[in-house]
Amino acid sequence: MNSGKTSLTKVLLDVRDDPSVRRAFFVFSLTRILLLAIFIIGGQMDRVSSGSTDTIRDLSLSLGKIPVSRVLQRTVSTADINWYYSVAHDGYEKIPFNTDQPHNWAFFPLFPMLWRLAARVTGEYPISGLLISHLFFFLGLIFTHKVAQAFGFGKVLADRGLFYLAVFPTSYFYSLPLTESLFLFLTAASFYSAKQGRWWLAGLAGGLASLTRVTGVLIFPSLLVLYWETYGGNLRSKAAWRSALLHREFLSLFLVPAGIGAFMFYLFTITGNPLAFKDILVTWGRSIGFFPVTLFGYLRNPWLIAVPWDFRLVNFTGASLALICGAWLIKHRQWALGLYTLLCVIAALSSLVLQSQARYAMVLFPIYFVLAKAGNRPHVDEAIRTVSIALFILMTVLFLTHFSLAMS
Repeated sequence: MNSGKTSLTKVLLDVRDDPSVRRAFFVFSLTRILLLAIFIIGGQMDRVSSGSTDTIRDLSLSLGKIPVSRVLQRTVSTADINWYYSVAHDGYEKIPFNTDQPHNWAFFPLFPMLWRLAARVTGEYPISGLLISHLFFFLGLIFTHKVAQAFGFGKVLADRGLFYLAVFPTSYFYSLPLTESLFLFLTAASFYSAKQGRWWLAGLAGGLASLTRVTGVLIFPSLLVLYWETYGGNLRSKAAWRSALLHREFLSLFLVPAGIGAFMFYLFTITGNPLAFKDILVTWGRSIGFFPVTLFGYLRNPWLIAVPWDFRLVNFTGASLALICGAWLIKHRQWALGLYTLLCVIAALSSLVLQSQARYAMVLFPIYFVLAKAGNRPHVDEAIRTVSIALFILMTVLFLTHFSLAMS
C-alpha cells in the first residue's frame, strides 16, 4: 500500500515539475483569469431603453455577490454552441437528408458526446461545457509546448509560442463549449506521440480528432510523411517496404481516417447520406471552390473591415498568416507540420467563405512556432503581443455584447 502511495506521489511530483505543465499552467491561468473577468463584468451589462429612440447599455456590477453561474450560462447560449448543445442533449436528427433548412449533421460528434457525459455527472450543461473546454485547452497547451520541443524549436520558442496561442485574437473560443480546445489537444497529442514513436497512440488521437472536426483527417497524410522521415531511410528493398507497410505501427495510422469513416457510416444509417456533414453546408452558404478566390474576394474591397457574422480583416489575416507559416515550415523542411498546416487552411478556404477563417486557423498549432521564431526580434515580439492582447480583449467584449462578427 505504501509502495502504491509512493509511486502516485512520484508521478504527481513529476507532473508538477514538468516544464511543459508549468508553462502551460502559467499561460492558462494568466489568460483565462483575464477572460473570466471580462465574462463576469461584461455579462452583467444589459440593454435598457432610455425613453427615446436611442438604446443605452447599463451595468449593475456587484463584487460582493457576483452571479457567476447565471452570467456564464447566458454567455454560452449563443451561435454554434446551440448546435453542439442540440447534438449533446437531443442527438442527431434522424430524418432523410434534405437541404430545406440547416440541420445538426454538420457538427461532428466527439465533443457533444463528451459534453453529454459531463452533464450526466453534474446534472447541467452550460457550466459542464465550459469546464471540459478549459480542461482540453490546458491539455492542448501542454502538448503544444511538448511538440515544439520535440520538433527542435527549443524551450524559448515553445514558451513564446504558447503565449501567442493563448492570446490569439479569437482564442476566447477555446473557453467555450465548442470543438477548438478538444481539437487542439488531440492534434498536438497525435503529432507528439508520433514523434515519440508511439504510432498507435498517434493514430488513436488522430482518429478522435477526425471525429471532432472534418480537418482532423488531414493529420493522416502528415503522419505518413513523419513515418517516412523516421523509417524511410532504412527501406532499401521491396521486402523491407512490405514489412514496414504491414507493421502494426504503420497500420495504426489508419485509425485516423477510421474516425471520420465511423461518423459517415452513422450518418448513412440515419439520413441515407454518408456525406451529410458536408452537403448540408450549402444551407450556411458554403460550397467548394478554388481556395485563393476566398482571399481575393477580400482584396477586391479591403476597406470593408467587417460585415455581419464576418470580421473580414481578422479572418483574412488569420488565414493568410496560416498560409505563410505553412510555407515557411515547408521551406525549412518541417514537412509534416507544414503539410498539416497548409492542408487545413486550404481546406477551410475552399469553402469560398471568409467567415470563421480566424477560428479555423487558430487551432493550427504549428503557426505559433513560426511566429515565435519571428519573435526573436524584440520589436516583433512586442508588436505581436500588443496587437494580439488588444484584439483578444476587443473580440471577447464584442462576443459578450453579442456582436455577430465575434461569434463566428
